[in-house]
Amino acid sequence: MSEVVTGTDELAHLPYWELHADAMTFRIVQRLPDQTRAYFSGRGFSKEDAEFVASYCVFQNIFTNTASAGSQHLIQYDANKWLAIYKNKQVSPVLREEWKTIWQQRKAKKPQRIAFEWSLLPTRQQYQPADYNWGMMVYKIPHGETFDLKIFWALDGKEHTATIKDLQCAKDVYIPPPAEQ
Repeated sequence: MSEVVTGTDELAHLPYWELHADAMTFRIVQRLPDQTRAYFSGRGFSKEDAEFVASYCVFQNIFTNTASAGSQHLIQYDANKWLAIYKNKQVSPVLREEWKTIWQQRKAKKPQRIAFEWSLLPTRQQYQPADYNWGMMVYKIPHGETFDLKIFWALDGKEHTATIKDLQCAKDVYIPPPAEQ
């Protein structure tokens, strides 16, 4: 059985959606387009390329095998199977393999292509108990729009699926960072 909880991420101060299932959590945190622009500008991307990435709907993701370290529960996923449902159409996430082609066509430099690849959630991953990983996921969905995300994963070889409803792409607005306390 799976459950989705939502709220405001303590660090990002932005909305999150978190799927809880047997031995697994998957947290999706909204990212503002300005955060994406700044992040990739800081990694040497041209202004045009940073703006290009910021034109997409970007989320920070944390995938965790929550089984205790002594157990044998293995979790795997392949994001090629994941689907965003937007306006009754299926939209695949824009994964590492597609971005390689995009950056080659845009003639991005190798250091920037490597930085981008390492910023993304891996397309396929296997998690031993207590393992976790994070990275961005990118969707070709307009800012401010909502969609459902259907994900698939396997726990000990048995496939599971869940749909996270009403994910909202961040609006392209400026929100000042919270004041330090």
